[in-house]
Amino acid sequence: MKFSKILSLVAAMFVSGCCCSKASNPNNVEVVSPHEFQSRLSDDSQGYLLDVRKPQEFAAGHLRGAHLLDWLDTENFKKDAPGIDKSKTVYIYCRSGRRSNAAANYLSKLGYTVVDMDGGILAWEKEELPVTTDHQ
Repeated sequence: MKFSKILSLVAAMFVSGCCCSKASNPNNVEVVSPHEFQSRLSDDSQGYLLDVRKPQEFAAGHLRGAHLLDWLDTENFKKDAPGIDKSKTVYIYCRSGRRSNAAANYLSKLGYTVVDMDGGILAWEKEELPVTTDHQ
């Protein structure tokens, strides 16, 4: 009997802890919809657009003006990321939002202001927003 009460209490604390940690957003990364992302980026002439997918994903289609820095190439990402101007807001995306969120939290810890696109380029394309294959 006591064990089930303790287990229930631990489970309740775990659930509320998970809930609260996500809501508080400790790294101050904004996660916004594709339309909000597009709007914020177009209003920010100094913004830095960062695609953190693999080079072959980038080549298949990306947002116009995006810079590529592959999150999965950890060594190069950590070497090259500090070269991004910290005075600019970094607008970041990947395929589905998982890699960009991890990269966004990493950059935020380094002192960058970061806006992450919810759902990545998959959500962007679902909203029929433009992509390009042009090399920049």
